[in-house]
Amino acid sequence: MAFNRLQTMRDNIEAIRMAFSLGVKGRGAQTAEEIAVLRKYAGFGGLKCILNDANELADAAKWSKSDIELFAPTVELRRLIHDYSRDDKEFNRYMESLKASTLTAFYTDSRIVDAISDALKYQGVEIKSFLEPSAGQGAFIDSFLRNDRYPGAEVMAYEKDLLTGKILSALHPSILTRIEGFEKIESDFNGYFDVAASNVPFGDFAVADPAYAVSKEIGYRQASKSLHNYFFLKGLDQVREGGLIAFITSQGVMNAASPFIRMELVKKSDLVAALRLPNNTFSDNAGTDVGSDLIILQKHTGKKALSADEEFFIQSVVDRGTKVPGNKFFQAFPQNVICTDAKVGTDQYGKPAIVYHHGGGIDGIAGDLRKALDKSLHLRLNLELYNSNGIKPPTPDPVTPTPTPTPKHEAKAETPKVEKKSSLPNTPLMQQYQEMKKKHPDAVLLFRVGDFYEIFGKDAVIASEILGITLTRRQTGIDSRIELAGFPHHALDTYLPKLVRAGKRVAICEQLEDPKLTKTPKHKVVETVTPNQPPKVEPKPEPKPEPEPAPKPTPAPIEPTKAEPSKEIETDGSPDYTDNPDPRLYAYNLFGELEPIGKPRRQPKPAEDAPKPKPSVEVKDIPVKKFRPLSEKELEFYGSLNWEDNPPINGFYETMMSIAHRQLEEMRLEREAAEAAKQVATNGETIQEGDTTIQRTEGDFIPGRQPRVATQKPGPVTVDMSPRPFSEDIQFFHHNGSMVVQDGLVGFLSEVRKSGATFNPLELKPEQAKRAMLYVTLSETYQQLYNYEAETHEPSEHLREHLNQYYDEFVEKYGNLNEKQNVKFILMDANGRDALALERGENGRFVKSDIFDHPVSFAINEVTSVDTPMEALSASLNKYGEVNLEYMSGLVDMNKDSLVDNLEGHIFYNPLVENYEIKDRFIAGNVVAKANDVRAWIEREEERIKGFPGYDGVEPFIALSKDSLKALEEARPRRIEFDELDFNFGERWIPTGIYSAYMSYLFHTDVKIAYSSSMDEYSAEASRKNMTIWEEFCVRGYYRTYDGMNLLKHALHNTVPDIKKSAGKDDNGNDIKVPDNEAIQLANTKIDEIRNGFSEWLEAQSPEFKEKLVDLYNDKFNCFVRPQYDGSHQIFPDLNMKLLGDRYGIHSIYQSQMDCIWMLKQNGGGVCDHEVGTGKTLIMCIAAHEMKRLGLAHKPMIIGLKANVAEIAMTYQSAYPNARILFADEKSFKADNRVAFFNQIKNNDYDCVIMSHDQFGKIPQSPEMQQQILQAELDTVEENLEVLKQQGHDVSRGMLKGLIKRKENLTAKIATIQYQMDQNRDAVVDFKQMGIDHIFVDESHQFKNLMFNTRHDRVAGLGNSEGSQRALNLLYAIRTIQERTGKDLGATFLSGTTISNSLTELYLLFKYLRPNELERQEIRCFDAWAAIFAKKTTDFEFNVTNHIVAKERFRYFIKVPELAAFYNEITDYRTAEDVGVDRPMKNEILHNIPPTPQQEAFIEKLMKFAESGDATILGRAPLSETEEKAKMLIATDYARKMALDMRMIDPNAEDDPNNKASHCAKMIAEYYRKYDAQRGTQFVFSDLGTYKPGEWNVYSEIKRKLIEDYGIPAHEIRFIQECKTERSRKAVIEAMNSGNVRVLFGSTTMLGTGVNAQQRCVAVHHLDTPWRPSDLQQRDGRAVRAGNEIAKLYADNKVDVIIYAVEKSLDSYKFNLLHCKATFIDQLKSGALGARTIDEGAMDEKNGMNFSEYMAILSGNTDLLEKAKLEKRIAALESERKAHNKGISDSKFRLQTISHDIANNEAAISRMKEDAARYAAVVQRDKEGNPVNNLTIDTCNLRDEQNMGIHLQGLALKTDTHGQYKRIGEVYGFPISIISERNLVDGKETVQNRFVVEGNYKYKFNNGFIAMSDTHAACMNFVNALEKIPGIIVQYEERTAKLKADVPQLEAIVAKQWGKEDELKQLKSDLAALDRKITAALAPKQEEQDGEENKQVNTVEAPTQANDTKKSMVAEPTNPYQREPLSSRIIIGGCGATSPREFRAAGPKL
Repeated sequence: MAFNRLQTMRDNIEAIRMAFSLGVKGRGAQTAEEIAVLRKYAGFGGLKCILNDANELADAAKWSKSDIELFAPTVELRRLIHDYSRDDKEFNRYMESLKASTLTAFYTDSRIVDAISDALKYQGVEIKSFLEPSAGQGAFIDSFLRNDRYPGAEVMAYEKDLLTGKILSALHPSILTRIEGFEKIESDFNGYFDVAASNVPFGDFAVADPAYAVSKEIGYRQASKSLHNYFFLKGLDQVREGGLIAFITSQGVMNAASPFIRMELVKKSDLVAALRLPNNTFSDNAGTDVGSDLIILQKHTGKKALSADEEFFIQSVVDRGTKVPGNKFFQAFPQNVICTDAKVGTDQYGKPAIVYHHGGGIDGIAGDLRKALDKSLHLRLNLELYNSNGIKPPTPDPVTPTPTPTPKHEAKAETPKVEKKSSLPNTPLMQQYQEMKKKHPDAVLLFRVGDFYEIFGKDAVIASEILGITLTRRQTGIDSRIELAGFPHHALDTYLPKLVRAGKRVAICEQLEDPKLTKTPKHKVVETVTPNQPPKVEPKPEPKPEPEPAPKPTPAPIEPTKAEPSKEIETDGSPDYTDNPDPRLYAYNLFGELEPIGKPRRQPKPAEDAPKPKPSVEVKDIPVKKFRPLSEKELEFYGSLNWEDNPPINGFYETMMSIAHRQLEEMRLEREAAEAAKQVATNGETIQEGDTTIQRTEGDFIPGRQPRVATQKPGPVTVDMSPRPFSEDIQFFHHNGSMVVQDGLVGFLSEVRKSGATFNPLELKPEQAKRAMLYVTLSETYQQLYNYEAETHEPSEHLREHLNQYYDEFVEKYGNLNEKQNVKFILMDANGRDALALERGENGRFVKSDIFDHPVSFAINEVTSVDTPMEALSASLNKYGEVNLEYMSGLVDMNKDSLVDNLEGHIFYNPLVENYEIKDRFIAGNVVAKANDVRAWIEREEERIKGFPGYDGVEPFIALSKDSLKALEEARPRRIEFDELDFNFGERWIPTGIYSAYMSYLFHTDVKIAYSSSMDEYSAEASRKNMTIWEEFCVRGYYRTYDGMNLLKHALHNTVPDIKKSAGKDDNGNDIKVPDNEAIQLANTKIDEIRNGFSEWLEAQSPEFKEKLVDLYNDKFNCFVRPQYDGSHQIFPDLNMKLLGDRYGIHSIYQSQMDCIWMLKQNGGGVCDHEVGTGKTLIMCIAAHEMKRLGLAHKPMIIGLKANVAEIAMTYQSAYPNARILFADEKSFKADNRVAFFNQIKNNDYDCVIMSHDQFGKIPQSPEMQQQILQAELDTVEENLEVLKQQGHDVSRGMLKGLIKRKENLTAKIATIQYQMDQNRDAVVDFKQMGIDHIFVDESHQFKNLMFNTRHDRVAGLGNSEGSQRALNLLYAIRTIQERTGKDLGATFLSGTTISNSLTELYLLFKYLRPNELERQEIRCFDAWAAIFAKKTTDFEFNVTNHIVAKERFRYFIKVPELAAFYNEITDYRTAEDVGVDRPMKNEILHNIPPTPQQEAFIEKLMKFAESGDATILGRAPLSETEEKAKMLIATDYARKMALDMRMIDPNAEDDPNNKASHCAKMIAEYYRKYDAQRGTQFVFSDLGTYKPGEWNVYSEIKRKLIEDYGIPAHEIRFIQECKTERSRKAVIEAMNSGNVRVLFGSTTMLGTGVNAQQRCVAVHHLDTPWRPSDLQQRDGRAVRAGNEIAKLYADNKVDVIIYAVEKSLDSYKFNLLHCKATFIDQLKSGALGARTIDEGAMDEKNGMNFSEYMAILSGNTDLLEKAKLEKRIAALESERKAHNKGISDSKFRLQTISHDIANNEAAISRMKEDAARYAAVVQRDKEGNPVNNLTIDTCNLRDEQNMGIHLQGLALKTDTHGQYKRIGEVYGFPISIISERNLVDGKETVQNRFVVEGNYKYKFNNGFIAMSDTHAACMNFVNALEKIPGIIVQYEERTAKLKADVPQLEAIVAKQWGKEDELKQLKSDLAALDRKITAALAPKQEEQDGEENKQVNTVEAPTQANDTKKSMVAEPTNPYQREPLSSRIIIGGCGATSPREFRAAGPKL
């Protein structure tokens, strides 16, 4: 049966209604009808339309044609859910759940599930516990448990969807249902279940299971990123050993290229079955065709090897021809593919796949599946492993064998019912339980059944509440049920203490036999634990042969064959620690190790009269191992071990130590007993009677006197050691595991909450207790001190004194905290690591941390005296944050007036704050707003004192303020006028009223536009839509219509609708939707018309309007002033220039460095954008130290590249030898040392902390800050989906999946962060706690990949919006600092390439450093920034199949000067020339190389490939659908490789003496010889063909040529890739500087940064051109930098940079593009950019080249490039004209239709007026004006209303006119007719009759139906119809008036001419002229002319830049082979400098 969407929707709604109803009633489904309704629920997997708006009828207009039938049910669904929701929050949760389920909820047909469950049952699989991790409505549960095939089986089901979970709960009220994700299952259930079966959800969403995300196993980490893989590994974890998982899943599990998931699966389980299901498996139930697999695995963790089947299972394969992925298992076992036919097609994502189909439908699939399953299970299922629970029978102990007979294991024996938790009361097991319960009625009885402790009845209720475990109920008879709870046996140690702490007495009943080996497992109580009672004391053994009889029987060890009574141990809540080795009988001591509580005691021998146990309970005591006595040497050695100062080193030593101590204790007791006996023999005897001790003494016995009673010695004091509530307040440093003191006892805390905690005493020896108490006091004092000072920023000398006192006392008594004997003890405390950091190592000894001397969480340095007013000013800013003249005069010994005079020009009076401000703060920022405020203050004050001079002495301040105002006005930026501005439609700063006015003008109706800043969304509505909206600005797609209002919203957001059309039907009859590119282009044209018309409309506005708009722009954007920072006054007191000079040759500080340092000090950070080699490292070190010295930063941090960070630390140490620097070397961040290192940062007051980028990434960030940032990103995901829907997007499955995937990934990331923090909360210091308050980020461009959200998901070149973790960590840290200070910045970025490729990178820079300022500019996201500063271009091109394809990118940037000003306000930009660095000049040489014959031939192939898309031309397999989309990227990549060397494409190609490698080798050799005497060195760069050992690569090829052809020694040529360690890398760099290595090869990433090997470099060779200008700059910077001595002395202070370019390749074009882009980036930074608009070009590394430009360049004819551009533009314009004409044609048709309707309406009105007049003339009315009925009926002779009415009713019921009008009478002369119509009702044909009154038209009342219950109303029907005529006339007149109003607009639309006709004609003319030029150029010419032409080519001048301020600066060169003037130092030729007037041809000859 085909999938019926409407019926499925109705079934779902009814099921949801039923579930809600049952929920209200508080019960599950009981009747068959209720169950049937619920089981029809099929989920919303194929019904994504439910996400569309359906709140009111008007929303139906937004629905597509294919979905409109589901509109009404969707409205009903939403209302139903809303009515049953408690509030909007719950309603939203339901809708969120529904939204996610549309992607993953595809339910399995019951026949498929039955095949699986029946096959397992047939093989003998018995199930006692069943898990369904993704239950849906419970199809798997119903199937597996139907017909009560597994009675009493325990079932747990998970369902994440809230609604589905409700239905599941209603259908299965007796099972445990969890309505949450499977990842929430508790770890206690690991290894619990027999079988897990499900149809697991499909999707590559991340799962919020942090334990998997941070696992060491790669398989688990990968599984956390994909839902279906996760379910497999998680499911395996939940089943027991031998248990089964049977999951239906997507083909992605077996087809995925990565094998790690499958490897992990078969490593811990056996493959039982793998079956591929046909694509139509889910067609009937879910309406989707999707490939899926059934995989069954059996858990087997102890396996030793993989089977052949499992080896196949691991391997995925891809068919070379079809590119279809698959699995080798199915190649080996094709019979495991269930299908009747197969063909190559695509999957649901459009990727190549084999589509399997089964012609037998579901029944056929289920039948074949069952057969295949039977075979697979028979072959591979290990039933013995399953039935044994994976436990092998215990092996007898060879020392103490147990001869207990074991019943034979019966083959295939069914599990006895006595083990089942729901067993009836009369089973043997329950009888045993009842007997045990009678013995211990007041105890909670833990009853061991198999691997679990079960709890029954009231005990179960109590335990479930205390332990938080699941409580279930099981049937124990027809009318009775019993409560049941339980937990795995290995969890006893976790749960037992909780029961005891809750005050419960616990009896543990162990199972004595393997349940698999006996029918009735026997049990006994082996232990009872009672809280708050002292242990029952056993009598001390006497040295006599026979012990005194004890008052109570004492359990004792027995021989294994003898029986023994139950052992009962009463304790005080802690177990009694005797010699029994059971781990429950040992406690963790203070050192974290197990030890007995009391002294070891020998157990007495068993009593001979011990009662024998009952036959039904066999006693089996826990065996006690017998150890041989140790020798004297062993006793001496192992007895010397102790935990205090000589702990055991491993488990063996620990065991021997315990044996030795036990033997020594026994020896001691024997000695004491012997001495006591001897004393008795000497002094007398004692007689013990009860509690009285009678001592026999010498002397006379006096009758009648009481015997002397020995003085009673006080007995041992019993101390209550039971857990109890913690009596003190919970402090911030209290955690689970914190060591505390209470009631004189040391213990630890558990169950810590805000309101309280549980105190768990530790039984310690007296000396241990003293040490622990002193430590706790010390630790808590430290915590209080640090927290107080961090919070208040005030020192606490009182607490510090105590801290020193306690520390000194501890060290004096017990040694340093970090000494070996203390470390383990301290680490027992949750805060122990903090305490250990109170010491640090110096010179081999431990010393106190700085916190003992002064605060480390804030700065306390107090400046008392300075030498200059400028230093006084800095000190004032440090202490008060403002100019404090009184404080400054005290520092510098000057009065205030003298200070002001001395600081003139440096400080200004600001009346707004009534104080002076520093110039760099006052004349900075938004000076326009500041000047306006100062001016208003002056005017107000002058007006106030007018007529009262000298009234309050304000005149001097007014004068000062006027001076300040003058300075502000002089600093104001030049006003930008209207004509200079570019306006984007949709800029957020422009008031929405302006947009509303423009759109009202454009649409000829009132339009209102609103903007929501929180969602960054515009909304628009029109009061009345008209033809302009419906016709002129309307695009009609196949599925829906996009009118002008829809397109307006897209225009405001600068997006384009994703319009779809049908490309046919699939196998199920559903539409195949594909993009309608023509409709998209038409929509884009109309959107452009809206956007572009905005500027024209603004031009037409009044001068006043323009002035106001310009003022608004200038005040908001053109208001920033960057102060001219002059740092020349700085003296840097601590700087050691001598050491810098000795080590680095630095003898002075550049002025540029001082200025930058001063800027950083004044702003609190910024951007140091200095070119490579200009001294950024020293800026960083000095600025950090100065900030620390002046208190501007308390604890600065520097992070740099791994290769540079050691050099940074050495530079800092050289500059400041006395500085305290913490440098993180590699050892510091090893796992063992990392925590200690973090604590060192936290507890010490370092001048600077220095580490690498990678190390910084390992610092835990504040979880609160991480969650805050990620949650903000998560919120925008939902907002973007909502905006897309409101814009009228057809929310495709792919779009929805992308957003939900992003949401799930962010959710998982948040959960992982929280998990990691929770795991390490007590042990790890996060960034916030370290006190770092400023970060210097060296090479900050490494962090540019920051996440951002955008709706422009189809725009190329924006990068990865999800960003990198490295960048995210930095954002966390900077936000932490900014949150603390409340200001922007907080960090300093240092890089020579802050903008490496595109201006979009500026937004991310601002996001890091200026969040508050962006907020002020109304910029809250990337889209808002792009709306102001970027223009998006959409190029429509024809692809190889001649279809139009849209390509979008942000190519143009506008308002560039204001963007530059915003950047420069916090930036110090300097080039090497600005700084005056003594470095060589760059001499660029473009070395042209003619293509080789091989390359020529391949270029032809490339051109054919680009035209046809046929990849076989290139000798490779055909392109897949995915590759087709990236065709030009593939073509570009091939062209790059071809230009480098043909062997990059074909390893078998031959070498050519004229290829690039040969040219490069020749040039290298020439430079080598030329500078041989000076041992000059050279760099060779290439990112392609890098060195790989054992493979051909261009590096090795050039080296071979250099050695063989030019005789250069091999050891002088090195590859940077050979350096695998930092040490070897440094050695190569040193060898380059010394001249031992002469040629160094490398890539941009490995050689472009961090290499200072410039001392001898004379040339740099670029074999290829990188993608980004910054990369080229970094490459050149290896040689063009200070310290290049050879170039300076012997090469005219120049370094030759040779760029190798093969003609007819992309080399030259790419270089020129890069050169132009670098130029405008430099101009932007320097503020020297004349143009207000920049064009970035259209080529990048992710998209490759434009097709037409690619073809032109490869052809080698530059005219063809221009021709290609012209043809592309002409094609786009012609397509646009075609769309325009189509729109005009549609409008003409619409005009004709309206004109026709108007004419028809007017004629109808005229004729209806005639009827109205005729009726008015004859109608008779009563006194009230009501018409009198004048009805006559032809077939009725009676004239009274009653009879006529009855007659009419009879006619209505019985007449059949067969569709013809038949007269029956008249009224007022108007004939009355009846007509019969046929209808189908419930499948039966019926006849219904209508009555009409005939005039010029036929008039009806009540739609022609007469009243069947009222004869009067039936007769009045016809008069009423005539009475309606005037009203009908009015309606027609109104309708006609509206149509007439639309006519002028339609006429204007029809008359509208296409505005680009002239442009098109001109382009065609230009194209014709260019064709003639090309034809002429291709004609044969004489040789002389050829030579003449060649001369002309070399002298072409570069185009000059136009002066037009709006003209774009184009980065894309018009001629890729043009040469720039020689002034730019690009020279064609060989090595060395050339004469300015000469050009040398490139080539092998010079």
